[in-house]
Amino acid sequence: MRNYIYFLTLFIGVNSWAQFGSITSQYCIYSTESDIPIKEALLENGNRIILLLSNSDAYYDKTENARGEHDFWVLCLDPNDQIVWQKTIGGIGFDLPSGLLITEDQSIYICGSTLSPPSFEQTNELYGDTDAWLIKMNSTGTILWNKNYGGAQDDDFNDLIELPSGNILTFGVSYSGVSGNKTSTNYGWSDIWIMKLSPNGEIINDLSIGGEDHELKPIVIQTAPNQIKLAAFSYSDISGLKTEPSYGSSDIWVLDLDTNCNLLQQKSIGGSADDRPSDLLMNINGDLLILAESTSNQSGLKTENSFGETDSWILKLDDQLNIIQQKTVGSDLQDFGGQFIEWPNGNICVAVNSFSNTNVFKSAPRIGATDIWMFALDGNLNFLTDKTLGTNQFEFLATLRLSPNLSDIHLLVGTTGSDSNDKTCMNYGDEDLWGLTLNSTLEVNDIQTSLSIKAYPNPTSNFITIENNYSEQLLSIDLLDYAGKRIKSFDPSSTTLSLTGISPGIYLLQISTPQGNYCEKIRLE
Repeated sequence: MRNYIYFLTLFIGVNSWAQFGSITSQYCIYSTESDIPIKEALLENGNRIILLLSNSDAYYDKTENARGEHDFWVLCLDPNDQIVWQKTIGGIGFDLPSGLLITEDQSIYICGSTLSPPSFEQTNELYGDTDAWLIKMNSTGTILWNKNYGGAQDDDFNDLIELPSGNILTFGVSYSGVSGNKTSTNYGWSDIWIMKLSPNGEIINDLSIGGEDHELKPIVIQTAPNQIKLAAFSYSDISGLKTEPSYGSSDIWVLDLDTNCNLLQQKSIGGSADDRPSDLLMNINGDLLILAESTSNQSGLKTENSFGETDSWILKLDDQLNIIQQKTVGSDLQDFGGQFIEWPNGNICVAVNSFSNTNVFKSAPRIGATDIWMFALDGNLNFLTDKTLGTNQFEFLATLRLSPNLSDIHLLVGTTGSDSNDKTCMNYGDEDLWGLTLNSTLEVNDIQTSLSIKAYPNPTSNFITIENNYSEQLLSIDLLDYAGKRIKSFDPSSTTLSLTGISPGIYLLQISTPQGNYCEKIRLE
């Protein structure tokens, strides 16, 4: 059977989305207590997995009782937002979920931390006060195994990625020295802790990265088959493995790593106060974008003053981690956390938590205690437009993603609010899951054109065939790595592209036409 890459829709144009559209659908999931969304990931069959923190017993949407103080609650939803299956996972203590990964073979990995002794789904003896906890499930919700990792103190996992080899890299924070099944030495109070694991959870190696103080909350993206960008917030000055000075109380510490956990380069970014990363994004030009929350005025590497107590700070970095552009966006009080995505025309959609009022950026007043504030930037980080969503109570953003049709925006929100303002479903617990879909409107100078081009097979081992049924004019065909670096160029008149001699991994196939460029992911095995 052929697996095709379809180059069906090419978006051209450099101007803005005219506006955030209306809410086209929404749903709520709830039980009796707090059910807080953490992460979301998509399965190939169109269903999606949602990871929540829950202390609810079986009631309303939840079918299993709580195990302990707080548990992992894993949901599988179909494209119509209906629950397909669910699983409550935990021990008798406090278990905190934080990461979710769906691998190429559709296995589900969830991670976080556990304080529970062996009980219910937590079947392992603890190494320390708190252990990092990793659980593997299949796509129908069956738990395949669970394993603990850590030393004698507190350790956790925050994030996960899959390598082209099928191995798993975990990223977390460790307060432990060499002890338990941790073999790397700590440099400070808490370090970034990276583990390479086999698909069965066996330890291949681990690495601690840090200075003499605290390094916390690492977030990661894979930018090339063998390259990773990591950002954390750091309280350390030059010490340990940190070779960059600090600028304020906490800085953004950006690391370039290979998949053997070798540190290739690093950069500290900050002003005179607190600056902490919230999300990472590699844009279509191969630049690294960082979304951060900042309390700094113009100082250090920050070139703009703050607008409120806490603002959003968006940075664009080149391959050497130098700042190309930056933008501070905020209102009069606090705008913090958040995530961002890139639209096909290169514009950026940002969603943050806000309890600010109107100002030069924020066009609508605060709705409740805390709202979701969305705003759009163009590719040069110029502010375009905004939208505020919320109820009469508290909302906190969990996830933001672009739909497969590259138009609709999906948000997962934790809410304490009733059916008021933008929310049409009732509130039943202390905190519920609120899912929303918004459409977006393109301006007329964002032209759409249809291309009838196919590329196959995908995955592939040594070649790709191009079918150009309607003889679209192809100016160039290039294979790029995830950092945007050109690996190989092909004759645009060729119908068979040889990939012999190229290392296995994830690449981008870029096809250029008179109307513009289009990139699509391919997997070389």
